[in-house]
Amino acid sequence: MSAQKKYSHRFRNLTGRLLMLLVGIELATLGIAFTTLSHLGTTPISTLPYVCSVIFPLSFGTTTFILNCGFFLLQVALLRKRFSPLNILQIPAVIVFSAFIDMNMHLCAPVVSDSWWISLMTSLMGNVFLAIGIFLQVRSKTIVQPGEGMVIAFATVLRKPFGTVKIWNDVTIVILACLLSLAVLGNLVGLREGTALSAVLVGLFVKVIAHFFPENRPKDEPHQVPLKAKGQELDLGKKKEG
Repeated sequence: MSAQKKYSHRFRNLTGRLLMLLVGIELATLGIAFTTLSHLGTTPISTLPYVCSVIFPLSFGTTTFILNCGFFLLQVALLRKRFSPLNILQIPAVIVFSAFIDMNMHLCAPVVSDSWWISLMTSLMGNVFLAIGIFLQVRSKTIVQPGEGMVIAFATVLRKPFGTVKIWNDVTIVILACLLSLAVLGNLVGLREGTALSAVLVGLFVKVIAHFFPENRPKDEPHQVPLKAKGQELDLGKKKEG
């Protein structure tokens, strides 16, 4: 293959992956909007920014961006010299993500209903959209959001499986959201049965989607923190060969 053809192939490949990332972000934020507007509780990772948006005169998307900037800075502090400059791409990614949250919250506002059953269906539909969005973002092999990058950074430093640290992270965020909501607002906001439902269903939906759409090409590493800590591979919960 000539150099020109190789360049053209790589350009089309990158363009397709970026498009997949963009569609994934849109579907994920659409899912967050549906789940939040069901008024049965937002997704676990969104509980803290949602509570902050209720407390402060800021939009849901704006508080999501601010908190993710904090997650990004925490990555820098944790990884130090191991921090990859490519991780800076998380900032424009979360700008798009946050803007899409506000856009979809506005567009999906008419789905609000007083019926618990309709709200439940809205929440379930949001979980499906979120799972598809997460799947596409991961499959794009481009860049993760700062929240996920922070989890990878902690897993790298602590030498713990990514899945384990992810659970700790989500539980911590939900606890902080509960405490902040009770301390400032006097009651729980954005945390209901839908939050627990999302915590269980989104991961299951992603696994089902991945089962029906297996990856047939060699894996490309995403532009993310190095998955090695002091010469040892980061344990992502996979069994080692041999």
